[in-house]
Amino acid sequence: MSHRTRVLTLLAAGGLVAAALAPTAGASAPEDAGADRSAAGNTRLAGGWKAVSSGTVDVLSEITLARTSDGVLHAVYAQDVGTADEYEHTAVSTAGSVLSRSKPVGTWGTLIHNPKLLRSTTGGLRLVFSGLQDNNSANFYSHGYAYDTTSDAAGAAWALQPRALTKFGYAYSGYGVGATTLSNGTPVTAASLNSDTYYRVGTIDTTDQNVVTSSPPDGVASAGLGNYYWHTQLVNSGDAVWMLSYVDGSSEASEGIFAQQIHPTVGAVMKAPGSTTGGDSLNPDQTIAAVARPGGGIVVAYKTGYPTANAISVWQVGGSVKKIKARNVYQVAMDTGASGRLWLAWVDGSDQVHAARSAPSGLAFGAVQKLGKPTSSADLWRIAVDASLDQGTVLVNDTVAQRVSLRMVKPGLSLNASGSLRAQRQGTVKVKVTDAGDALKGVKVKGGGDSCTTKGDGTCTLTVTPKRSGKLAFVATEGGYGAGKDIVKVKR
Repeated sequence: MSHRTRVLTLLAAGGLVAAALAPTAGASAPEDAGADRSAAGNTRLAGGWKAVSSGTVDVLSEITLARTSDGVLHAVYAQDVGTADEYEHTAVSTAGSVLSRSKPVGTWGTLIHNPKLLRSTTGGLRLVFSGLQDNNSANFYSHGYAYDTTSDAAGAAWALQPRALTKFGYAYSGYGVGATTLSNGTPVTAASLNSDTYYRVGTIDTTDQNVVTSSPPDGVASAGLGNYYWHTQLVNSGDAVWMLSYVDGSSEASEGIFAQQIHPTVGAVMKAPGSTTGGDSLNPDQTIAAVARPGGGIVVAYKTGYPTANAISVWQVGGSVKKIKARNVYQVAMDTGASGRLWLAWVDGSDQVHAARSAPSGLAFGAVQKLGKPTSSADLWRIAVDASLDQGTVLVNDTVAQRVSLRMVKPGLSLNASGSLRAQRQGTVKVKVTDAGDALKGVKVKGGGDSCTTKGDGTCTLTVTPKRSGKLAFVATEGGYGAGKDIVKVKR
């Protein structure tokens, strides 16, 4: 069975499980041979990857991230507990080592696989989710609303909040739950089902479902575009909240990735350029990659092409689009840090992971870094990336091992080398080193038996005498970056 066919089968199965628990009514995989376990509890894998989860991660689980002011990265994902579900929270150091784990809500009958972890305005953590605690219709937490549980910055102890974040009782359906927070701490929550997305600014502060039923209705964001809205995401830019959705429609105009401001006013629906090809599109397969960039503006990343995604489009909503060439893209993740740099990460059809970092502004990206995969048998289905450090932190859900693995990645140097070379003759090669289009000074470049260090414009010159015809390789290295490489052809 192909990767795509198997995934669609799993999605269908997930929907049946949720329906069976409507409110109206394992063990971890073995470690790789030769792997060792650190004192922090990480399983070390090939190529710099580390396993950070402790139980059987749900094959459909997304990974949601937030970094607190102490530098600790917090990750939450869903795990299987027999026929029930739980969320696991893992705290990770800046070096990528596991510091601690906790269970934000305990074991429920079913939990959505796409919760959202947010930093609270007081410095702690807030997990927005939905599910059915059990099959008792008298239980407030079995009515499928969006709920939240909170913790301090450590993430060690969590408190399930006595409230609903939506009046909509089918947030547990798993089509997509989005969440963000206004600057005054007010939650904004959205949940999708079929052709509508319901959203709420604020909370319904009660555990009495009769009070929820009689409360004012949620807002409805429905452009009437298609039959199904998927992978909902909410982002807040200066307290202007935007909703992103993937719409499964029947025409060029009613299918693809769509963006709409929903607060403080409802704006026009805008379609992401290139998110369809001839009226067809590829499902993002996870929450839409969208961020509010420091300084203002919403940026969205999505795969482009059909029936094979051969590029990633990065769209400044309402503005320009940058297309990044990439082969057979499956899932895409994106994040931004305080500097405004974007980290983009994706999985291809061979389950290889790639990542690239942008300039502090604009949509220029540096060299793509190839991260491989955690094990030779890995089948990667979800990906997440954190951009809050100078380097990126990438996490993936491996559906074979049923675990979440992590790898740190440095931004890549771009090296351009040019020259007219002949075998057995002395010649010169001029090189230029850049980071996302910006020239870099002080970078050492080696090749052909010579070396040089770049000047302020990012260039320097090497003098070489190639021994034979063919190709001559040059390598640029600098602390904090992945090496840049280029070749120059050598004639006879």
